[in-house]
Amino acid sequence: MARILMSTRILVFTLSVFGLLFGAQNALAQSTFVFSAADQTVASSGGQASFSLDFSIQQITGTIEDTRGFSFSCGHDDTLLAVTPSGTGPYIPNTLGPITALNGGTGPDFIQGEIFPNGFTCGVIYAFTAQNQTITYEIAKPVISADYETLPGALTGVTGDLLTQISQGSGLGSPPTATVVVIGSGESAPASVETCSVTIQASPPIVFNCQVEDSAASFNGASGTGSATVGLSISEDIAAGGSANLTQGFSLGLSYDAQVIDATGVTQGASLSALESGAGAEFFNVSLLAGGLTVGCIYDFQGVSFLEFGLPDEVLSIDFDTVAGTLAGSAPSSVTETTLTPVEGLGPTGVTLVMVVDGTSIPMNGLSGVLSLTALGGFDRGDCNVDGTLDLADVIKLLGGLFSGDALLCNDACDGNDDEVMDIADAIVLLGVLFSGDPAPPGSGTCAPDPTEGSLTCDSFPACE
Repeated sequence: MARILMSTRILVFTLSVFGLLFGAQNALAQSTFVFSAADQTVASSGGQASFSLDFSIQQITGTIEDTRGFSFSCGHDDTLLAVTPSGTGPYIPNTLGPITALNGGTGPDFIQGEIFPNGFTCGVIYAFTAQNQTITYEIAKPVISADYETLPGALTGVTGDLLTQISQGSGLGSPPTATVVVIGSGESAPASVETCSVTIQASPPIVFNCQVEDSAASFNGASGTGSATVGLSISEDIAAGGSANLTQGFSLGLSYDAQVIDATGVTQGASLSALESGAGAEFFNVSLLAGGLTVGCIYDFQGVSFLEFGLPDEVLSIDFDTVAGTLAGSAPSSVTETTLTPVEGLGPTGVTLVMVVDGTSIPMNGLSGVLSLTALGGFDRGDCNVDGTLDLADVIKLLGGLFSGDALLCNDACDGNDDEVMDIADAIVLLGVLFSGDPAPPGSGTCAPDPTEGSLTCDSFPACE
């Protein structure tokens, strides 16, 4: 027999006509029934939890009756839970056991539910005409299943187990749905909904890390000019057996020493750049500030693009220039270290340091990184013609300087034996290195200052600048 779906008003009229579900209770009826569902403990994951309750009916007093239908309502905490499918309005509850088996397995002739923010109602008529479609409830038998989920953000900040109860509804429906079981030829036997408890176990807190990668770059020690690129990665701490959350976007600030470096630009990393068919994140806003910068990123406004950070992923590449006025005159090979730290509160609006999961902002840990800046300068001993290579041309350049007055950019580089005198002995040393396998002069092959004090100078050595 085909199942029939009706509006709430038609339901009330139908039940009145059949004298089944919503009529006045028979004062002489001795039979009573109880709707119940087992207590549950459910684990939350990713800031959400969902569960199903299987409601059973059992006759608890009176002679065991043939039943022909029932109605009931259940209430819940509307600040925590919602009945699914999400939304409000009519719906068909899931049937169980003997209800599913009615009418040769096609289910009841009539079943109708309605979802409210704080509960749901359900009414069932086994059969309109087939009088043999009855069920007895001498023991608890499952009849209806209801699905629940926590509201978005309801578990945010919850660190311990959360106890909530599902109980008999009050005032749900128009007119309010009665909790009754129909027996005999149409009498409404009183029934009640037994309160059940649901314990929601708090999931481990969602933890994201915003990490500035340690980086290294060089700059001209004489002028102080240089550039560097620093990566910023995001990762999620995942417990054993857990999985990474689907993220929707993030915001962050980055603080650094404006006396040493100055940000010039921010580009999206590979994962961000691949979003939206290679167009990158749909919203990507960068503000460069004095001593810092902020980034706001939304993957897409439709909410269909997600990224996971189960492994560290470099989401940003940040370009910097050195502050020449601070670093000019740095000794060759000297290293200046400066720290960069993800922070919140930068900019006129105080940009937050958060990752967005399921529409909820999750604070990120800001982990600092160090940029090491090495001053270039000095010279490469033996490279007399400053072309970056030690070969016979360097000996010829040295001899030209000694005997023909050729200009030499770096006398220190021509001082092959490092005795602070530029003479024919230096040419002999270099020829020995090139053709006799003699050891290279000290400092050859690297850019370094002269370890020996003396009168020789080095006006310029481009390969080390």
